[in-house]
Amino acid sequence: MEGIHICGASKEEKTAFANETKVSSLLTSTFQKFAGDNASILSELTHNLTPIESAGPSQFGFSPAEESALRTGTAEQMSAANSQVSNAVRSAVASKGGGTTYLPSGSEESIIGSLAQDSAVKEALAQADITKKGYDIGRQNWQFATEGLMKAPGELENPVTSAGDAALGGAKAEMEGGQAITSANQAWMQPVGAIIGGVAGGLTGGLAGGGGAKPTGFKDSGTGQPG
Repeated sequence: MEGIHICGASKEEKTAFANETKVSSLLTSTFQKFAGDNASILSELTHNLTPIESAGPSQFGFSPAEESALRTGTAEQMSAANSQVSNAVRSAVASKGGGTTYLPSGSEESIIGSLAQDSAVKEALAQADITKKGYDIGRQNWQFATEGLMKAPGELENPVTSAGDAALGGAKAEMEGGQAITSANQAWMQPVGAIIGGVAGGLTGGLAGGGGAKPTGFKDSGTGQPG
Protein backbone atom coordinates (compact mmCIF):
# COMPACT_ATOMS: atom_id res chain seq x y z
CA MET A 1 0.00 0.00 0.00
CA GLU A 2 1.43 3.36 -1.00
CA GLY A 3 2.50 5.56 1.91
CA ILE A 4 3.31 2.64 4.20
CA HIS A 5 7.05 2.13 4.85
CA ILE A 6 8.36 -1.00 6.52
CA CYS A 7 11.63 -0.22 8.33
CA GLY A 8 14.57 -2.49 7.50
CA ALA A 9 18.31 -2.09 7.21
CA SER A 10 19.33 1.41 6.25
CA LYS A 11 21.36 2.21 3.17
CA GLU A 12 24.30 3.07 5.41
CA GLU A 13 24.12 -0.30 7.16
CA LYS A 14 24.10 -2.16 3.87
CA THR A 15 27.03 -0.13 2.57
CA ALA A 16 28.99 -0.74 5.78
CA PHE A 17 28.35 -4.45 5.55
CA ALA A 18 29.49 -4.54 1.92
CA ASN A 19 32.69 -2.68 2.86
CA GLU A 20 33.37 -5.04 5.75
CA THR A 21 33.00 -7.97 3.38
CA LYS A 22 35.59 -6.49 1.00
CA VAL A 23 38.00 -5.70 3.84
CA SER A 24 37.67 -9.16 5.32
CA SER A 25 38.35 -10.81 1.96
CA LEU A 26 41.38 -8.58 1.37
CA LEU A 27 42.81 -9.30 4.82
CA THR A 28 42.31 -13.02 4.38
CA SER A 29 44.11 -12.99 1.03
CA THR A 30 46.93 -10.90 2.50
CA PHE A 31 47.26 -13.27 5.44
CA GLN A 32 47.52 -16.29 3.14
CA LYS A 33 50.14 -14.62 0.94
CA PHE A 34 52.08 -13.39 3.95
CA ALA A 35 52.12 -16.84 5.50
CA GLY A 36 53.27 -18.46 2.26
CA ASP A 37 56.02 -15.90 1.64
CA ASN A 38 57.30 -16.15 5.21
CA ALA A 39 57.39 -19.93 5.05
CA SER A 40 59.65 -19.68 1.99
CA ILE A 41 61.86 -17.08 3.68
CA LEU A 42 62.18 -19.19 6.83
CA SER A 43 63.09 -22.25 4.76
CA GLU A 44 65.79 -20.30 2.91
CA LEU A 45 67.20 -18.82 6.13
CA THR A 46 67.29 -22.21 7.80
CA HIS A 47 69.01 -23.74 4.78
CA ASN A 48 71.75 -21.06 4.80
CA LEU A 49 72.27 -20.63 8.54
CA THR A 50 72.16 -24.24 9.73
CA PRO A 51 75.59 -25.22 8.31
CA ILE A 52 77.20 -22.16 9.92
CA GLU A 53 75.56 -22.87 13.27
CA SER A 54 76.54 -26.54 13.09
CA ALA A 55 80.21 -25.65 12.47
CA GLY A 56 80.43 -24.19 15.99
CA PRO A 57 82.15 -21.08 17.39
CA SER A 58 85.70 -22.21 16.47
CA GLN A 59 85.11 -22.18 12.71
CA PHE A 60 87.32 -20.15 10.39
CA GLY A 61 85.57 -17.16 8.85
CA PHE A 62 87.51 -16.78 5.59
CA SER A 63 86.94 -18.99 2.61
CA PRO A 64 90.07 -20.68 1.21
CA ALA A 65 90.18 -18.21 -1.67
CA GLU A 66 89.84 -15.22 0.68
CA GLU A 67 92.54 -16.52 3.02
CA SER A 68 94.93 -17.21 0.15
CA ALA A 69 94.45 -13.73 -1.30
CA LEU A 70 95.03 -12.07 2.09
CA ARG A 71 98.18 -14.06 2.87
CA THR A 72 99.64 -13.62 -0.59
CA GLY A 73 98.94 -9.90 -0.57
CA THR A 74 100.54 -9.48 2.87
CA ALA A 75 103.65 -11.44 1.85
CA GLU A 76 104.06 -9.40 -1.31
CA GLN A 77 103.68 -6.11 0.56
CA MET A 78 106.27 -7.14 3.16
CA SER A 79 108.69 -8.34 0.51
CA ALA A 80 108.36 -5.13 -1.47
CA ALA A 81 108.96 -3.02 1.65
CA ASN A 82 112.02 -5.07 2.62
CA SER A 83 113.47 -4.75 -0.89
CA GLN A 84 113.05 -0.99 -0.85
CA VAL A 85 114.82 -0.62 2.50
CA SER A 86 117.61 -3.02 1.52
CA ASN A 87 118.20 -1.15 -1.73
CA ALA A 88 118.32 2.11 0.19
CA VAL A 89 120.98 0.66 2.52
CA ARG A 90 123.10 -0.60 -0.39
CA SER A 91 122.88 2.78 -2.08
CA ALA A 92 123.97 4.51 1.12
CA VAL A 93 126.92 2.15 1.59
CA ALA A 94 127.98 2.52 -2.05
CA SER A 95 127.90 6.28 -1.76
CA LYS A 96 130.48 6.07 1.01
CA GLY A 97 132.93 4.03 -1.03
CA GLY A 98 134.81 7.02 -2.49
CA GLY A 99 134.95 9.05 0.69
CA THR A 100 137.17 9.13 3.75
CA THR A 101 134.61 7.43 5.95
CA TYR A 102 134.27 3.71 5.52
CA LEU A 103 131.90 1.31 7.19
CA PRO A 104 133.45 -1.63 8.99
CA SER A 105 133.86 -4.79 6.95
CA GLY A 106 130.64 -6.79 6.74
CA SER A 107 128.47 -3.93 7.91
CA GLU A 108 126.36 -3.94 4.76
CA GLU A 109 125.58 -7.62 5.05
CA SER A 110 124.82 -7.23 8.73
CA ILE A 111 122.44 -4.36 8.12
CA ILE A 112 120.73 -6.16 5.25
CA GLY A 113 120.42 -9.29 7.38
CA SER A 114 118.87 -7.33 10.25
CA LEU A 115 116.39 -5.74 7.86
CA ALA A 116 115.43 -9.13 6.44
CA GLN A 117 114.95 -10.53 9.94
CA ASP A 118 112.80 -7.55 10.94
CA SER A 119 110.73 -7.95 7.78
CA ALA A 120 110.22 -11.66 8.47
CA VAL A 121 109.02 -10.91 12.01
CA LYS A 122 106.58 -8.29 10.73
CA GLU A 123 105.25 -10.67 8.08
CA ALA A 124 104.78 -13.42 10.64
CA LEU A 125 102.82 -11.05 12.86
CA ALA A 126 100.71 -9.93 9.91
CA GLN A 127 100.00 -13.54 8.95
CA ALA A 128 99.08 -14.33 12.55
CA ASP A 129 96.72 -11.36 12.54
CA ILE A 130 95.01 -12.77 9.44
CA THR A 131 94.54 -16.07 11.26
CA LYS A 132 93.13 -14.35 14.34
CA LYS A 133 90.81 -12.22 12.25
CA GLY A 134 89.59 -15.30 10.40
CA TYR A 135 88.59 -17.04 13.63
CA ASP A 136 87.01 -13.84 14.99
CA ILE A 137 84.85 -13.61 11.89
CA GLY A 138 84.01 -17.31 12.16
CA ARG A 139 82.83 -16.85 15.75
CA GLN A 140 80.76 -13.81 14.75
CA ASN A 141 79.22 -15.77 11.89
CA TRP A 142 78.34 -18.59 14.29
CA GLN A 143 76.72 -16.16 16.75
CA PHE A 144 74.73 -14.52 13.95
CA ALA A 145 73.56 -17.88 12.60
CA THR A 146 72.59 -19.17 16.04
CA GLU A 147 70.62 -16.03 16.91
CA GLY A 148 69.05 -15.97 13.46
CA LEU A 149 67.78 -19.54 13.77
CA MET A 150 66.36 -18.75 17.21
CA LYS A 151 64.72 -15.43 16.32
CA ALA A 152 63.66 -15.92 12.71
CA PRO A 153 60.53 -18.02 13.40
CA GLY A 154 59.18 -15.48 15.90
CA GLU A 155 60.13 -12.47 13.79
CA LEU A 156 58.37 -13.94 10.78
CA GLU A 157 55.44 -15.30 12.79
CA ASN A 158 54.48 -12.02 14.48
CA PRO A 159 53.45 -10.19 11.28
CA VAL A 160 51.57 -13.28 10.08
CA THR A 161 49.77 -13.56 13.41
CA SER A 162 48.85 -9.86 13.28
CA ALA A 163 47.53 -10.27 9.75
CA GLY A 164 45.60 -13.34 10.85
CA ASP A 165 44.09 -11.52 13.82
CA ALA A 166 43.08 -8.68 11.53
CA ALA A 167 41.48 -11.14 9.11
CA LEU A 168 39.61 -12.84 11.94
CA GLY A 169 38.50 -9.46 13.27
CA GLY A 170 37.25 -8.49 9.83
CA ALA A 171 35.36 -11.76 9.50
CA LYS A 172 33.80 -11.25 12.95
CA ALA A 173 32.73 -7.73 12.03
CA GLU A 174 31.29 -9.08 8.80
CA MET A 175 29.26 -11.67 10.67
CA GLU A 176 28.02 -9.13 13.23
CA GLY A 177 27.07 -6.79 10.41
CA GLY A 178 25.13 -9.55 8.71
CA GLN A 179 23.31 -10.38 11.93
CA ALA A 180 22.45 -6.74 12.48
CA ILE A 181 21.07 -6.40 8.95
CA THR A 182 19.07 -9.61 9.32
CA SER A 183 17.62 -8.42 12.64
CA ALA A 184 16.77 -5.05 11.12
CA ASN A 185 15.08 -6.63 8.12
CA GLN A 186 13.05 -8.95 10.35
CA ALA A 187 12.18 -6.34 12.98
CA TRP A 188 8.82 -5.60 11.37
CA MET A 189 7.63 -9.23 11.53
CA GLN A 190 6.66 -9.37 15.22
CA PRO A 191 4.54 -6.18 15.43
CA VAL A 192 2.94 -6.73 12.05
CA GLY A 193 2.28 -10.35 12.96
CA ALA A 194 0.58 -9.23 16.15
CA ILE A 195 -1.58 -6.76 14.21
CA ILE A 196 -2.53 -9.37 11.67
CA GLY A 197 -3.30 -11.82 14.48
CA GLY A 198 -5.53 -9.28 16.20
CA VAL A 199 -7.42 -8.45 13.03
CA ALA A 200 -7.86 -12.12 12.24
CA GLY A 201 -9.10 -12.75 15.77
CA GLY A 202 -11.65 -9.93 15.46
CA LEU A 203 -12.93 -11.21 12.18
CA THR A 204 -13.22 -14.73 13.55
CA GLY A 205 -15.12 -13.50 16.58
CA GLY A 206 -17.52 -11.52 14.42
CA LEU A 207 -18.33 -14.52 12.32
CA ALA A 208 -18.76 -16.94 15.20
CA GLY A 209 -22.54 -16.32 15.55
CA GLY A 210 -23.42 -17.55 12.08
CA GLY A 211 -23.98 -14.16 10.57
CA GLY A 212 -23.46 -12.08 13.69
CA ALA A 213 -25.87 -10.26 16.05
CA LYS A 214 -28.47 -7.94 14.67
CA PRO A 215 -28.01 -4.23 15.16
CA THR A 216 -29.66 -2.71 18.22
CA GLY A 217 -33.07 -1.25 17.50
CA PHE A 218 -33.62 -3.34 14.43
CA LYS A 219 -37.00 -5.02 14.38
CA ASP A 220 -37.86 -7.69 11.95
CA SER A 221 -41.46 -7.22 10.88
CA GLY A 222 -41.24 -9.97 8.41
CA THR A 223 -40.71 -7.58 5.57
CA GLY A 224 -36.98 -7.15 6.03
CA GLN A 225 -37.41 -3.46 6.81
CA PRO A 226 -36.90 -1.67 10.09
CA GLY A 227 -39.94 -1.52 12.24
